Amino acid sequence: MGNSVSTITSKFQITLPEVVRQKLQVEVGERIQWEVHAGVLVGRRLPALSELAGCLKAAPANAPRANESTSPWAAQAAARDRRIMGQK
Repeated sequence: MGNSVSTITSKFQITLPEVVRQKLQVEVGERIQWEVHAGVLVGRRLPALSELAGCLKAAPANAPRANESTSPWAAQAAARDRRIMGQK
């Protein structure tokens, strides 16, 4: 990639050099996450939300729903909580 230099402005802003923008494939409005590792500044392009589409698998049709008991211990815990709270 070669050497690229940016200057820090009075508002502590920088401009990413063209070679860096091309290498990271960043566009206007995208975000960069900055980290410091052993005195070295590292910038990483955060993926856009649209790039994350499809990365999560859908729950199987027979998967229990959030409001259903998923196991016997969950029912026992709920019963214990009702006893503690003085409910039946």
